[in-house]
Amino acid sequence: MLTEKKLRGVPRRLRALKRWAEEFSGHFPSTTELALADQYYNWKIPVDLNLVEGAGTTREIQRVCAQALVDACGKLLTSKPVSTRGVRVTCVVCLPDMFTSEVCIYLDENYFSGHTTPCSSKHGTCTHIVGRRLSEEWGLHLPQSMGELGVALDYRGFDDKDHWFVGERWYFGEVAALDNSSFDVDGYAAAQLHR
Repeated sequence: MLTEKKLRGVPRRLRALKRWAEEFSGHFPSTTELALADQYYNWKIPVDLNLVEGAGTTREIQRVCAQALVDACGKLLTSKPVSTRGVRVTCVVCLPDMFTSEVCIYLDENYFSGHTTPCSSKHGTCTHIVGRRLSEEWGLHLPQSMGELGVALDYRGFDDKDHWFVGERWYFGEVAALDNSSFDVDGYAAAQLHR
C-alpha cells in the first residue's frame, strides 16, 4: 500500500537489490522449475512498493532499480544453456506501476508476442514506442547483446474508469526475433538428466 511517509533505509534497500541481481550470475532455472511453469517463469522486483512508486520515490531510485533488473537479466542471459535457445530471457520495466517490473523467461513465443505486438481493440491500444529509449533517458548500461523494446499501453475504452490504464512497458534482453525453434520443456529435462 502506498503511503505518504518517507521510506526508511533506502540505501540499504538498494544495496540489497544489487545483491539480488548478482545472485543470477551462473544461475538458470532447473528443468524441474521450468517444467512447472506454463508460459513463462519470472522474478518480480523484490522491493517495497513505496521504494519505486508514489511520493517517496525519485527518478534516481527508479533508475537504480531498473539497472538492477537489467543486470539480473544480463547475468541470466550469460547463464542460459544452449539447449534453451527457443526461450526468451528478458526483463521489463513497467511505468508508472514499476512495482510490477520483473525478470522473465518466456517459454512460449506467442505469450511474449501477446505482450509486445502492436494491437488495438474497443478497450484501447498497444503500440511500439519509436524514437525514444528508456536506457538513454535514464542512463541505463546495457550489455552489448541486450536489446530494448518499448511498448505504450492506452486502455481507456472501458466503461468503468477504474479499469483504465495508460503506461509503458520497456523490455530488455532477447527482444528481437528468435529462430523458429520452440522450447521443449520435456526435451530440456531429458537432456539435463543425461549430462
